Amino acid sequence: MDETSSADPSRRRFLCRSASCGAHLLVASTFAPSLVRQAFAASPRGIVQAVEPWGRIEEIAEGVWVVVSTPLGTGDYTTLSNGGFVVGTDAVLAIEGLASTEGARWVGDVAERVAGRRPTHVVLTHYHGDHSAGQGGYRDRSGELRVLATGATHRRLVEEEAERLLPNMVIADGRRTTEIDLGGRVVRITVREGHTASDVTVEVDEPRVVWCGDLVWNGLFPNYRDARPTRLIRHVRELLVDPQALYVPGHGDTSDLAGLAPYVDLLEDVGLAATRAVEAGIPVSEAAGVYAVPESLGDWAMFNPRYYEVAFGAWERDLRSVG
Repeated sequence: MDETSSADPSRRRFLCRSASCGAHLLVASTFAPSLVRQAFAASPRGIVQAVEPWGRIEEIAEGVWVVVSTPLGTGDYTTLSNGGFVVGTDAVLAIEGLASTEGARWVGDVAERVAGRRPTHVVLTHYHGDHSAGQGGYRDRSGELRVLATGATHRRLVEEEAERLLPNMVIADGRRTTEIDLGGRVVRITVREGHTASDVTVEVDEPRVVWCGDLVWNGLFPNYRDARPTRLIRHVRELLVDPQALYVPGHGDTSDLAGLAPYVDLLEDVGLAATRAVEAGIPVSEAAGVYAVPESLGDWAMFNPRYYEVAFGAWERDLRSVG
């Protein structure tokens, strides 16, 4: 029996629209040891303003909130990815469409309660369904929602013919960084790549908060399905440089720069092992079968050896394409 046939309808529906990161996390929540599930994304860094089985919303500073999803603890995929919202005097920007309209509606309801308004804009860090399926839930009954995404992300969502609110505002077309003035607070959106062919990060200052999308993971082995690993490492190194910043990964707890050092080491260790295998002519399945994350890098939720094979396969494709 395949994985989707034994899942409940909501899981099947999610997997159909998000076969990449979503399926990865479904396996994680099913097979992870209970202590690992309970510890995942369980350490708030801000003032918790709302909690549900699927996640929590933390106030980092006036006008800045983060959404931290906790699917491994409960098996609830309503939001699934991390996100947040930033409030200005003229507009409210949500970060990530999340996995379902129900999840985005919850975030919009909380924004309305704590800030007096629902999101007027939402930016998608990339096209994977756990980050892009639910943005329609932010809308109120009469308001227009501006959905921001790169041209590449927009094209991918159109090609998928998914049942979701499509982007209606292309960002960073011809520019690497786009600034959006929400009224008294400027948000910077920067085009990057590596997790997919078109990723973006979102930043605010005072306080310095950076939403990384799935370029950065914390406590969960990253999904390499659509990755270009050489570019991923380059952009992660470029991104993780500010010791004063609070970083919001695509999945897992928010963290400072020091706390994410094991993630960078993990990317480098996987890359080194995969490169050695390619140079030695060792098949991906064989090389991945003997790989293990070094104990020195701490605990990373990892429940199926196939994810190592996906990572090694991505490295092989990338190395051969540039070789």
